[in-house]
Amino acid sequence: MRRTGDFGLSQCPACAAAVEDGSRFCRACGASLCDDARTTPLPATTPLSPSPASRTHPSNDPGAERFLPGTLLHGRYRIVALLGRGGMGEVYRADDTKLGQPVALKFLPEALAHDADALQRFYAEVRIGRQVSHPNVCRMYDVVEIDGHPCLTMEFIDGEDLASLIRRIGRLPADKAIEFAREVAAGLAAMHERGVIHRDLKPANILIDGQGRARITDFGIAALVDDADNAGFAGTLVYMAPEQLDGAPPSVRTDLYALGLVLYEALCGKRLFNVGTPGELKSLHRRSEPPSLTSAVRDVPPAVERLVRACLAHDPSARPATARAVLAALPGGDPLQAALDAGETPTPEMVAAAGRTGALSRTTAWSLLLAAFAGLVLLAGLSADTTVIGRLHPGVSPDRLAERAEQVVAAMGYPSPARESKSLFAFDRDFLRAGSGSANKDPVQRWSRIAKAQPGPLLYVQRGSEQPIVAQRYAQMQLLPNEVGRVTASDPPLNVPGMTRVTLDRNGRLVEFVGLPSGHDEGGSVPVVDWRRALEFSGIASASLRPVAPAWNAPVDSDTKRAWQGSYAGQPDTVFRIEAASYRGQPVWFAVLAPWYQGRAPDTQADVRFALWVLLAVGVLMLLALVVMAARNLRRARSDVRGAFRLAFVMYAALTLGLLLRADHPPAIAAEIALLMNVFAQSTYFAAIAWLIYVAFEPFARRQWPLLMVGWSRLMAGRWRDAMVGRDVLCGAIGGIAMVLVVHLATRVPSFPGHERQPPIALTLTTLASDRHVLFIFLMNVFDAFLFGIVGLALLFLFRRLLRWPALAHAVSFAVLGLGITAGLIVPWSVEGLLFTAILYGLMIRFGVLAAGVAYYVMQILLSMPLTLDPQSWYAERTVIAEGAIALLLAGAFWTSLAGKPPLSLGLFDEGNGR
Repeated sequence: MRRTGDFGLSQCPACAAAVEDGSRFCRACGASLCDDARTTPLPATTPLSPSPASRTHPSNDPGAERFLPGTLLHGRYRIVALLGRGGMGEVYRADDTKLGQPVALKFLPEALAHDADALQRFYAEVRIGRQVSHPNVCRMYDVVEIDGHPCLTMEFIDGEDLASLIRRIGRLPADKAIEFAREVAAGLAAMHERGVIHRDLKPANILIDGQGRARITDFGIAALVDDADNAGFAGTLVYMAPEQLDGAPPSVRTDLYALGLVLYEALCGKRLFNVGTPGELKSLHRRSEPPSLTSAVRDVPPAVERLVRACLAHDPSARPATARAVLAALPGGDPLQAALDAGETPTPEMVAAAGRTGALSRTTAWSLLLAAFAGLVLLAGLSADTTVIGRLHPGVSPDRLAERAEQVVAAMGYPSPARESKSLFAFDRDFLRAGSGSANKDPVQRWSRIAKAQPGPLLYVQRGSEQPIVAQRYAQMQLLPNEVGRVTASDPPLNVPGMTRVTLDRNGRLVEFVGLPSGHDEGGSVPVVDWRRALEFSGIASASLRPVAPAWNAPVDSDTKRAWQGSYAGQPDTVFRIEAASYRGQPVWFAVLAPWYQGRAPDTQADVRFALWVLLAVGVLMLLALVVMAARNLRRARSDVRGAFRLAFVMYAALTLGLLLRADHPPAIAAEIALLMNVFAQSTYFAAIAWLIYVAFEPFARRQWPLLMVGWSRLMAGRWRDAMVGRDVLCGAIGGIAMVLVVHLATRVPSFPGHERQPPIALTLTTLASDRHVLFIFLMNVFDAFLFGIVGLALLFLFRRLLRWPALAHAVSFAVLGLGITAGLIVPWSVEGLLFTAILYGLMIRFGVLAAGVAYYVMQILLSMPLTLDPQSWYAERTVIAEGAIALLLAGAFWTSLAGKPPLSLGLFDEGNGR
């Protein structure tokens, strides 16, 4: 064995690999480094790297064969021929008589049969090799003991190694070299994903089987990623990466460096480096740049030139990050289909690089865009009749309602205007339940006359106080974070002297007043409260009033109660009850109670606690399942970790900004700090949940339906201007508009046997209070849209795995999705519900997760905003904001979907010229 310099290394006389001084055998080729072999190389005619089928010819010395052809070993392996012999033993071709298939048997030489180090490496070769199962990797089966000799059984490959092929024919045609590189990269990707580093990739360890397919062999010095630091110095010198020569542990990128050398050698017909010592090779690395293939070979595609230069970068961080990235960068072929055929989970880069462009023709794009705009206009027009807000046409603006509330507070003897006030809109849920019931014959409560109903279902609530109004939930974690820090009708409770709550109907008539008197009770005479002003504010016809006995308890302390019955001038047939209470001559409660008034909710704390415990238990089980699935995907390197972190960041930013816009910020510094900490904690928690769901579910969707993940994968890769992203967003937005149209039109379909006409849509009222709540709606629905999109495909995958039959899996997935979305939330499970779900499900299985998520997002926005075509309406600007934002989204998606084509052309509606 020859010394190679001052590196503590020597050179194997058989294969020129670098080995450490004092080694007893070469880790690259297995040649014995005993005293004789140190000075006398083994015969050149003897194969020194006994791979499973590295040679198809028998040994030239039949007398040296340990087993003659026809010998039956271990009761099942019949020897056919000797394939090769070297320092690490002999490799035979044999027939497995039990399974009826050829195998390769590798025996340790007699001299190493009892060597502990040699045996350890022998077993490690099988232990590591068995972790990889891929069509482009030679399979390791087992280690058996035959007559006291350890034997490795492996797949027999009848073919020729790449090194021999290059020596025989010279350089390979570019297309064939690229095809081999794709197959080797696919095999390396499978190895790396199982945590295996080959460490000795070279043409001699790549076999071309009888079908012309490249196979990676020889795991003799392979190592696991977790043990790379202890792997030692090994490999074939001229295929070592620069960092290996510097003593750094091997990594995935060292294999990719060797792959670049193999591809260069296959294209050029010669090695890139031909040197004798590590020192010479290190010097050559420092002096030279990655090679130029086009200067030596003319038919090499530029993409391959760039890839080889990238793989041979001196800095490992400048090389491709994974073998999948190499596979995606190679021209031709279909790496996505190759991964699916191999039973693997394709990487996000592979899915994003799928060959589909998604570009739309001008005619198709314009048709979709104009249909979407028409749908937005139609929705705004329908809303006047299909929504509660539209039928009520509230003509009194929040500013005028606030002035009216201040007049009520002053009339009740409380400071007005208050030092601090908060306002919001709310629905009278008792009215909605009574008014929508088909059994209720009162025409006032029927939907056809809701516009004339008094006081009606739309209420304006104003909270006032001489002290800062701080919601109790500003520092409490919520199951859903929407209400964090928001002042509502009941939060905070009226427990501070001077607090008031005024409830008006949409026309400014008083529905309820609650106040908590300030000051001390000094005794003395108690004045009599004059309730005439309050009765005037209520709008109840004075001629209809008659005193009755009080029947309801006041929500605050009181010592005197009064009650009347009366009716509004416009609806004399409906009798209302007016309850009033005072304390020490100060009004504390005044309420107009309709016949359908249910009173305050009964105490259901026990039921609530039980429901919360059940919900907590289910949540913990789901969280544990997510953690197990995510850990498994991370361990197998299936998850799109980069995409998960990007998604989590978007979720965090959207939730944080949305909650900050939604909350009513207290003026007290301590309370504001607590609120901010709660907002940040909530955003972090839900962003972490999004990350966990994505890591747990996304790989399953990517594996089962990768083509449905193409648009999403490109979006997560930052390819915002990709045509397929534009197409999916455009189609998804149109689907969302269509779903909302279904919900609106459901209120116009008359009742018939088996079908009940749907009541008008009670939209979310938060956007009526302030423009900042409009932005909150846009931001908060980002999380819901993501959750629906990715979990929808994950559920489909789950049912597909459980039920096996695709048609049955689709039917069950459709039913579960429909019940989850429509069960009393948007539209009941009916004909309309089926159509609603069909649009969403069809988008998901036809265009993918991105289109479905966008559809859900647009649907939620349009169902949360009051829409109108009346420019005089005080909430018309909400319509402009909502539909304007969606119109901008549609226009951007339209432009992107054209893939750079001008949107206008003389042949706009000519499909032949408009592409």
